[in-house]
Amino acid sequence: MNAPPAVPVDIEAIERELARLWQSPPWADRRNELALSRTSVLTLFVYAPDSQRAAWAREVIGRLSTHHPSRVVLFLANRSTSLEEPTVSIQCDLGTAGRYAPCYEQITITLPDEGIELLPSLIMPLALPDLPAFLWWLGPLPCHDRRFPAVARTVDRLIFDSLESPHPIADIIATRRLIQQVARSTAVSDLNWGRLGPWLETTARMFDITHCRWALESIVRVELRYGHGRSNTPDNPTQPLLYLGWMASRLGWRLAASDRRDPTWILEFTAPGHRQLQWVLFPESCPALFHGQLLHVAFTAEHDHDAANLTIDLTGGSDRHATLRLRVHDRTHCLLEHAFHHHLLDLQRLLVEELQETGPDWLYEQALDEATALAVELRKLERAQRGH
Repeated sequence: MNAPPAVPVDIEAIERELARLWQSPPWADRRNELALSRTSVLTLFVYAPDSQRAAWAREVIGRLSTHHPSRVVLFLANRSTSLEEPTVSIQCDLGTAGRYAPCYEQITITLPDEGIELLPSLIMPLALPDLPAFLWWLGPLPCHDRRFPAVARTVDRLIFDSLESPHPIADIIATRRLIQQVARSTAVSDLNWGRLGPWLETTARMFDITHCRWALESIVRVELRYGHGRSNTPDNPTQPLLYLGWMASRLGWRLAASDRRDPTWILEFTAPGHRQLQWVLFPESCPALFHGQLLHVAFTAEHDHDAANLTIDLTGGSDRHATLRLRVHDRTHCLLEHAFHHHLLDLQRLLVEELQETGPDWLYEQALDEATALAVELRKLERAQRGH
């Protein structure tokens, strides 16, 4: 058995420096007569693969401090040969109205490029006792790395973003395997699943409308388009597959056949009662902001003499605000048209929601189960087409 790697950081020195800083509050409190508040509700570990992402993470964390005062430990991967000494600081939000300024501890530790195996030895002693610990992983999740489950088990919740995945189909399968490996100790959250929240809510509302209830069990075809807006970046169908997985898990659909006519996926399902339905998925050019996002879902339902088309579209907007437009048509008339704000492209808002929970998200895991089964079939098709 290999000996554990030596930790290149003096943990006790970090704790001593933090104690000294809390005993010597910054000059700003005396000038403005603000009450600096030390309140910790969690420990947030952040892994950044480069300095650019680390700077961005610091900005997001600063805005989170009023919602989740915490100890923040930022791990920065350093590709140079020399490592920097850890930095320790107390950060206070002096812009808060009134005389109250929430403060949090921030520790920055640089790691060697291959320092992933050091993380358990750093996370465990730096986590605040009796408080939940979160690990927010920026960049691609190393879900194929055999050393990573040991890292994930040191925290209560692992947060990642499958929109960052460089190999989406293979990573869906590996992520499901990782969740099973760490299930006893750690819940896993995908911010990309969080972005689907408004889509799931709008879909459920649509089929709950009196005129549309019959259509849910009479779907014969679904067309789904997702965004491709980054050059030199592969398609990322993770969000569409999770959406499809959610519907399949809720409605008891089973995959019967699959085909690929590049870049289109054609999936045949069997629904309860031996009813057949078809899903067609394909990417669509879009602004970079919407890369990997669901853009359009159209359900066609037919039963006896009834027929309906139910569509949801993502339109316009920015990283904080977009709109979901819902339309329902029968053979001759528009029965319904409505629009909802889609605010969950805002990463800060997504992260705040994830930091409020430590337990598993069963809905996500069930959708991921179905998405994994689809990913396995899609990978077989890809390999067959490549002649492997």
